[in-house]
Amino acid sequence: MSELLDLGRKVCGRAGAAEQVEAFLTHEKTFEARAFDGAIDSVSSAEPRGAGIRVVSGGRVGFSYTTDLSEDGLTTALERARTNGRYASEDEAVVLATSWADPPPEIGGLIDPDQERVTAEQKVAFTVQLERATHGADPRIRTVEDAVYSDSEAQVAIATSTGVEGTYSRTDAWGYSVAIAEDGGDTQVGFDFAMAHGLAGLDPEAMGLASATKALSILGATKIPSARMPVVFDPYTSGQFLGVIASALTGEAVQKGRSLFAGKLGEKVAGAVTLIDDGTIDGAPASGPWDDEGTPTQRTEVITEGVLTSYLYDLVSARRVGAASTGNASRAGFKSGPGPAPTNMAFDTTGESRDELLRSAGRAFLVQDFHGVHSGANAVSGDFSVGATGRLIENGELTQPVKEVTIAAPMLEILSGIVAIANDRRWLPFGGSFGGATTLISEMTVAGS
Repeated sequence: MSELLDLGRKVCGRAGAAEQVEAFLTHEKTFEARAFDGAIDSVSSAEPRGAGIRVVSGGRVGFSYTTDLSEDGLTTALERARTNGRYASEDEAVVLATSWADPPPEIGGLIDPDQERVTAEQKVAFTVQLERATHGADPRIRTVEDAVYSDSEAQVAIATSTGVEGTYSRTDAWGYSVAIAEDGGDTQVGFDFAMAHGLAGLDPEAMGLASATKALSILGATKIPSARMPVVFDPYTSGQFLGVIASALTGEAVQKGRSLFAGKLGEKVAGAVTLIDDGTIDGAPASGPWDDEGTPTQRTEVITEGVLTSYLYDLVSARRVGAASTGNASRAGFKSGPGPAPTNMAFDTTGESRDELLRSAGRAFLVQDFHGVHSGANAVSGDFSVGATGRLIENGELTQPVKEVTIAAPMLEILSGIVAIANDRRWLPFGGSFGGATTLISEMTVAGS
């Protein structure tokens, strides 16, 4: 039996006759190292653990958290949650998950069994190697602004007085570097990263080369004349775009009037493509057997062949419309309560390779980086007008580097204009887990010179 789950059971066993109690507990071990100028710059580690407790009574929910997992600490947190609930607004939709009719799905690939034996010395050496690989990729790399390695070993447990009990573990490792390239007075920045479930799944040489290549590829970039033309998002920028629209695809966003997709269930909102959210994908960054309310995860088709078929729900937003949770409750950790969010969201591929897609694009603009997404993209109005850097595509080849242009179109127009999605998906962490892939959009406004 997991120690965390045992503690959660004891908390829930103290539920009163007219209340429901939930205990969400985590225990993490984290590590981070940064390198600069060929040497280690900083190293930090932590071992946070704690419990978030919710008490539901009379349509009111009270929340409290604690890092003190002693009996006294948990008792105090439970009493504070009860007290806090007395001042909460009444909401008949508030409820805790019920016991599982069937076991949650078995999710593979969440743990690298060798990661617990990786030493701090090996992690530090990896970070230095990443910095040196980035800097040494080409003489035009003037400096490496940042080279970082981080990892986490985590155990998660949940228990409710309504019968939910579960625990699982995961390991995660990731790294990135930021390269600054200079040539003939022109300076450009390149960033890339990689994720795995352990240090063994990361390649510092490949990561460093990828960051350097991005910076080098846009040296000498210029504006291009303004035009309406096909636009291609690379995996990184397509993942960013998904991160923008995902916030508008939750039931809560629709119910609060914060979504361009409100009132569009059953309507055509995209080209002939399918958008899925799936918390059961083996090894994917946000996968798990159950969400952060204890509802088993699942695959949900949000858009099916261009038609909006579902929103993403947690228990509360689902109950408000008489629907079932899609297993999309998420928390920032034990210090926060749950709310709806995507797990692993991605478009299904239309079957083309990246090279095939580029050849079919004609004269097009490949977007490698967005600028000003937070100010230029609005998931309520659907406006999308952002700065972009990238390359021209001509006859299937990447040619002139491009900078200081703005790409613009309403988000629904962008979705409707999706022609093809390549089979080069990579998972990207943009406030969730998004599967970015090279994506061809039939036409957007590219504003340059």
